[in-house]
Amino acid sequence: MFSFVVPTLLALFAVSPSFGPQAQEPSSIATTRQDPRFHSLLEQQFLAYEASLTTHCKDIHPDWTRATPHLYGPVQVDKDGYPFNATWAEQVPGTACGQPRRFRAMVLVRGGKLDTESMLPGDSETSAQLESDVRDPLLGAAEGFSRDIKPSCSIDVLDTHVVVGSFAPPAPWQETWLVNICGHRLNIPITFIPDAKGPGTSFSISSARITEAH
Repeated sequence: MFSFVVPTLLALFAVSPSFGPQAQEPSSIATTRQDPRFHSLLEQQFLAYEASLTTHCKDIHPDWTRATPHLYGPVQVDKDGYPFNATWAEQVPGTACGQPRRFRAMVLVRGGKLDTESMLPGDSETSAQLESDVRDPLLGAAEGFSRDIKPSCSIDVLDTHVVVGSFAPPAPWQETWLVNICGHRLNIPITFIPDAKGPGTSFSISSARITEAH
């Protein structure tokens, strides 16, 4: 069992109940989400994520007809009704070199200017910093699962799932990550526990709970 406390800010993801993902899309962001320039901008993030994997896939096919936003916090609009301050995660199902993907990127609108950040595919509630902190312990747990996995193995996170009903900030939540590590496709459960007195989050990963993905 690996258990760690990570001092990382999760204001957008898992600390404040007011910033939990919102299901309903305001009409104010609909025009932005349908703009081909918006699609192109996010596809650059999707390609960058694929480039970070060992497969280095350059052939992606996002299905924008099935794209969905997951809002964090309120949306402020300008005088013309366009987003002025807003944060949402855009999830787009599709394929990468024929393999299924749930592409995702964070969209940040500040003062009317739009920017994007890479996110793990799927629906993980981790921040970029927390994701980074999880990787070494995740590899250590995977080494305990299989002798074929070594410290030199790269970790490709192919998908993430929040366990149904488990995420209710600031309560602990559980996720399962589908990863490829040195030829092993594994489902790795991870438990996240936000710090009740600060912005940190601890997490635990058990080798005994890892299973082969089929």
